[in-house]
Amino acid sequence: MKFICDDNLGKLAKWLRTLGYDTLFFDPIEDGELISKALKENRVVLSRDTHLSRFKLKLGERLLRIESDQPLEQLNQVVQHFKLKTDKSQLFSRCLVCNQPLEKVEKEKIKDRLYPYVYQTQNNFMRCPGCDRIFWSATHVERMRRTLSEEGVI
Repeated sequence: MKFICDDNLGKLAKWLRTLGYDTLFFDPIEDGELISKALKENRVVLSRDTHLSRFKLKLGERLLRIESDQPLEQLNQVVQHFKLKTDKSQLFSRCLVCNQPLEKVEKEKIKDRLYPYVYQTQNNFMRCPGCDRIFWSATHVERMRRTLSEEGVI
């Protein structure tokens, strides 16, 4: 399942990407552009905007109005509504910034881009082919996993 979030749901987009879901987010984006992109790419529209309900006929079940303004409550709403199953192998497989699937990269190839401590203490690195950011599993990843587990998402 692929998603597109309106410009009020940036944190939700990051959480969905964390779970491995292809989730677009543009800030800002006009309603017409949002709907057009969703239809063209067969994406589910996630929005807090009550005005988007006028597109319900075009989108059908591919439009979900998000009720809460709290990102984890929003995530739970999406997971429950669509009965999403979390594939743990997909966790942290997408760039949280630009949504591209991440690629493994050898630590030696990025040595000059890492802090010495990170280079010494980490062995597994991922690189985003879109924005060229480097990711590794540090304490923030464990905190995010714990949060997802506590929320019952994983």
